[in-house]
Amino acid sequence: MSARTSEDIQRWLVERVAGFLELTPADIDVRAPFQHYGLDSMEQLRVIGELETWLQRELDETLLRQYPTIESVAAFLAKAA
Repeated sequence: MSARTSEDIQRWLVERVAGFLELTPADIDVRAPFQHYGLDSMEQLRVIGELETWLQRELDETLLRQYPTIESVAAFLAKAA
């Protein structure tokens, strides 16, 4: 499988976060902290779990605290691929 780009990861995260919050992707600001959207720790773990499956690699459960925006998570994961 080829590595995902930052844009691929960002798009996937926007779709997932929007789905969790019953918003449209256009409502999601990739530079806003996850806290801004009120994702609790269980929802964050669920996002990480689904992201692990999609990327087919293990991720640290603190990923969304270490990289608090969709933009920063996507950039980190694309570089770390």
